[in-house]
Amino acid sequence: MNRLLGVSEHLRWLLDQRWSFNFTLSARVRGAISVLQLTHALAWVQRRHPLLAVKIATDEHQQPRFVSEGVPNIPLRVVKRQGDDHWCEETEAELSLPFPWNSGPLLRVLFLQGEVVSDLIITCHHSIGDGLSVLYLIRDILQEINTPDSYREILPELPSWEEAILLSDDSINSDAIAVIAPTQKIAAPDADLVLNCVSDQKGIQASKRSSILHWCLSLEETAMFVSRCREKQTSVQSAICAAFLLSMAKEINSPADAVHNCVSPCNVRNYLVPAIEEDFGLYVCGLFTSHTLKPETTFWELAQEIKHQINDLIAPDKIFKYIPPTKAFLSTRPNPKMLYQQMVKKGDLCVTNLGRLNIQQEFGSLYLDAIYGPIVQSSENIKIVGVATLGSKMFLTFTFSESVLPRSLAEKIKAGVMDLICEVSNGTLNNN
Repeated sequence: MNRLLGVSEHLRWLLDQRWSFNFTLSARVRGAISVLQLTHALAWVQRRHPLLAVKIATDEHQQPRFVSEGVPNIPLRVVKRQGDDHWCEETEAELSLPFPWNSGPLLRVLFLQGEVVSDLIITCHHSIGDGLSVLYLIRDILQEINTPDSYREILPELPSWEEAILLSDDSINSDAIAVIAPTQKIAAPDADLVLNCVSDQKGIQASKRSSILHWCLSLEETAMFVSRCREKQTSVQSAICAAFLLSMAKEINSPADAVHNCVSPCNVRNYLVPAIEEDFGLYVCGLFTSHTLKPETTFWELAQEIKHQINDLIAPDKIFKYIPPTKAFLSTRPNPKMLYQQMVKKGDLCVTNLGRLNIQQEFGSLYLDAIYGPIVQSSENIKIVGVATLGSKMFLTFTFSESVLPRSLAEKIKAGVMDLICEVSNGTLNNN
């Protein structure tokens, strides 16, 4: 591979110069996995997905390109599993560890090996992938471990999705955009050439390491919450955003006239013609909504407001209009520090929801028991919520920077969210 980075890929590469813009997905697997099996599976998926074997190099015009020449194997680190919370501790460290993007690859794997239960922690540089891509990657790995050599399709190299829908004059090609997306999913996080060395970045990460809280809803709690959202004609995404915004505003004593910004990353795969299916890549754009939480603002009122703003933003004539001006902006070689400062001002909360995961859980003797993430490095005041529903159970993560939000306060925000979800599920919240 040898191609220029697309708009979204380029933005994330620049942001990574200032702040480690990694994300992780953690999979809990029941069943024995050997290091040799995992090593062979990683070798195969690196061949299957072209972006798993790239580095980033700058050309004579200082424009970044994905290049595959001379990229080593996917790094694998093996650690003995210490318990059910071990993955969380390791993930906090993984998020702040930058990638050597000029040598690659831009993905690494941490295997917390246990005799009965193990955890796979996939850390990905955000320029090459999103949450759904890593989910499909986990499936491919488990399938290869279960049945080696059973499926050998190598996927083609693809341009960035923005380049695929741009015409020669950088206008949008309507023929490359689906009029109506057949399904609507929220996936993976989003944010809107002076090059810093990786060594310079390490000092930044050390003082601003993210912390993670994690939990899951039971089968019954998940079913009741989803059912109640349908009854109120709102979305699960909007309800989760509302619960976190209200709980955060309460716990931090937010002024009544404060504006709260929320980012809901949107999966664009089904908006493209032809639709992108299970290729590994970055296929998200950010939907930014703004809300003033007054004392009289109710939960369902806020959830409906979020839903309506999101629905307005995902209209086909609006969702991609940012691409040409952003491409022009990137051609000016913006300073990563300036870009990062602009990003921090854009949101208080990012809720990235993979939705109900449409993948198998059984792989022979292996069983995919849980998915936590996507988990993104929290930057300054932005709090990150990752949501995934697997086997009818909803798994949530809440990522924050303790230099901005003390852990004790984050625990109170989580408790407030769960109280709201419980009241919603039990039907006791009504219109409040």
